[in-house]
Amino acid sequence: MVEANFVYLTDLVNPYLPDHVGSSIEETVALLIQHATNGKVEYQHTSLNNFATEGLTPNAAKKILNSIDKEKSSLITYLSEIKEDQLSILSKQLKQDGIVTAVYRGQFPRVFNSLFMEELERAKNRKNNRKQKKLTTSNEPIKRDIIESTIKDEKGIFEETFNEIKKVKLPSRSSGMRVFALLPVNGIYSHKKLIRLLRKNLARYIFSRKDRAGENIDLEELSAEATTELRKFVRECNPKTLLGELLVYIFLEHCENAPKIFTKAEFFKNNHSISEKSIFIRKHKDTCQFIIGASNLEVSLESSVKDALKQCEELKDKSDYGEGPYSTNVIQRSVLDSSFDIEQVNQINSLILPKPGNPSPVIQIDSYGIFLGYQIDNLNDEKDELKNVLLRDAEKAEGLINKFVSQHGLSEHPIYLYLVPFKNVEIESDRIVDHLVGR
Repeated sequence: MVEANFVYLTDLVNPYLPDHVGSSIEETVALLIQHATNGKVEYQHTSLNNFATEGLTPNAAKKILNSIDKEKSSLITYLSEIKEDQLSILSKQLKQDGIVTAVYRGQFPRVFNSLFMEELERAKNRKNNRKQKKLTTSNEPIKRDIIESTIKDEKGIFEETFNEIKKVKLPSRSSGMRVFALLPVNGIYSHKKLIRLLRKNLARYIFSRKDRAGENIDLEELSAEATTELRKFVRECNPKTLLGELLVYIFLEHCENAPKIFTKAEFFKNNHSISEKSIFIRKHKDTCQFIIGASNLEVSLESSVKDALKQCEELKDKSDYGEGPYSTNVIQRSVLDSSFDIEQVNQINSLILPKPGNPSPVIQIDSYGIFLGYQIDNLNDEKDELKNVLLRDAEKAEGLINKFVSQHGLSEHPIYLYLVPFKNVEIESDRIVDHLVGR
């Protein structure tokens, strides 16, 4: 039976909250506390992280309760700003999980507030802070942050590079699309900050954690070696492939906190094959997802969407007809010891190998992380006009994605999509890759 504890409630509304700008569960915790207390109570990242995974401590619950105006709940007003279609999804989830027998979208803010207050009272009176777990398919809890993100994003380089225009919730499980545009540099459409972001992460993209750890690695030498290796990779594929793969890596690690297991270029470096796809891991509720990276940069938005989703469909079909999840098959064929330390190897194996008393591995389906680049005219237009163009493109892409997912049986597979326009896909990918690795 699912319990409506603090962990459940925060997972439920992540990332539907009106002013949610990322996808982290810690941000959801912060927003709930902020709006429930009218900004009177704030916590640092470490505390938010603990609340998200273990629930509120008695002291925290007491402090929050003492700061809430029980006569007029600001949380109800805040939750009422959630879009109607999303309120319907949330209400349905409460019923499916057996939390309430009947609730409609208009009732959701009040019902959630009631559950939230009940949990605060329970947490306040709890003698110790026991971890609040929901049902899981594994006999062992998934340890957090054993496999950490690898990207370098100091001083918010990502936010200086991209402007998020829209976030869209897709109908398949845990799926979403996020639309970004390159931010101008001094008012001019430029690749300057994008190249800076990518250049800082070339070695992190192609080399394993073991390759970059210990023994006083010379970072300049490692970066030079990364450019050499990636130059070989480009000769086997093309600049659009490398740019797309670098960006799906950046977006998945930054936006979904989904660290890489292996990247496409890393596979190429190790076994000289360009057929494998990048694999990432994402902490999701009480278990994990393996996310398969895919990218496509085309002139047409429609072609970019359909061609990328076609890659996912092909992997899904192979899995459905007896081959099993792509991610687990590739990982089982790989030499994990050469890329990870023993604790990380054990953690990865625990996700893909059956355990006593649990005949099925935890990872039973693949998720997909997709970077889509496409071409639009007038990227130098006024900011508001460009935003309107991108909002229309997002709506068009959403329709294409929903139709494809429905027609091709992808609705059970979580999908994370990132959409970015370019002025000229062919020319720009050539120039960006030339700046990064040469030819």
